[in-house]
Amino acid sequence: MKISKNEFNILNLTNFCKGIAIAWVVLVHYQGQWFGWQGVHIFIVLSGFGLTYSCLSRNENPQGKAWYFRRIRKLLPVYWLTVLCSLPLLIILQMFQGEIKPNVVQTFLDFFLLRNFFEQFMSGPTSAFWYVPFILSCYLVFPLLYSFLRKCSTIWDYLLFLSAVSIIEFVYRALAIYWLDGLPIIYSHSQFFGLFPDPVAPLDRHPDQIFGLFQRRAPFGFFPSRIAEFTLGALAAVALIRDNHKVNQTLLNRYTGLVGMLIWIVGQVLLCVGLWGWIFADFVISLGSILWILYLAYFCQKFISNVFKWVTLLGVWSYYIYLTHEPFIRALRRIVLKLFSEGINLSTGTASVLIFGLTIALVYVASWLIQKFDRSKIPDQVVHKMSRLLD
Repeated sequence: MKISKNEFNILNLTNFCKGIAIAWVVLVHYQGQWFGWQGVHIFIVLSGFGLTYSCLSRNENPQGKAWYFRRIRKLLPVYWLTVLCSLPLLIILQMFQGEIKPNVVQTFLDFFLLRNFFEQFMSGPTSAFWYVPFILSCYLVFPLLYSFLRKCSTIWDYLLFLSAVSIIEFVYRALAIYWLDGLPIIYSHSQFFGLFPDPVAPLDRHPDQIFGLFQRRAPFGFFPSRIAEFTLGALAAVALIRDNHKVNQTLLNRYTGLVGMLIWIVGQVLLCVGLWGWIFADFVISLGSILWILYLAYFCQKFISNVFKWVTLLGVWSYYIYLTHEPFIRALRRIVLKLFSEGINLSTGTASVLIFGLTIALVYVASWLIQKFDRSKIPDQVVHKMSRLLD
């Protein structure tokens, strides 16, 4: 199907949305206690959108080993390289505390995509790595979701499908919250500039055993906890394929953006009304944020083109930035604290500027290097060897 060449097209705005998302994520790791962690919600919706749109527009059936290995090629080789390169930095950080073993174990779990099973390893200088095994778990179930989507023909079919997927997510989250002392990932950063109360505390009825196996945040590192948001993106792709003009006209207007902002604010309220609010909060936040940020992208493309170009460029690089930023932020903070303890006189403002400036510089260099690796032949060779091992 041919897509309109109209410059104001959702397809031309997704990298801007990713740019906003990665800026939020980096800034919340630099200075927490605000809503920047919700950038991940945008990534989840856009992942479902991009994967579905790609399959539909190419008439591709997402089945079989070859399809899965193409997804692995996009994510894992550069991720594995980043995990291995982060180990020396983690060891240096841990040496400040006199122990190396925990970070070696964490690197092992990161490399083999096992970190999300254990609450104890959901934190630390590489905590952002949780997203990679999470999104891979979404890819694992995508062929099943896609097969159901292909069977839908009316708007009621699609709404019924979204309702069914949402029920699965809500039931899973309820069980995790009330039975496993669940704490959705990064809810500790959920303050909204003081406009809302702090979120309620999770239950604490079970002792932590085996590194907190499948407790607290761990259950939220797998696809059932966010499958409705992923499906939202998939349904948007279906709608765009079916009626490109109408979808763009509906979504890219100020009223939809305003409605999205209001929905997003309702999501913030759900964070603090009680544990029951946590069941629905991520879905509501995702729906609201993608609507108003899409309109923001449209507005910037139309009226502030230079801002649009720079934020879009951030979006193009977002995966590399996501992988590299947090270890540098944590390391530089630790180094500056060490300088303070040694009696070196730095003002808080000077220290903040130093940390932020060095972080940006180091993340730029690291992202450029892993991008070069990602575009080389090595990842293809790695994935090809993996594929042959499974033959």
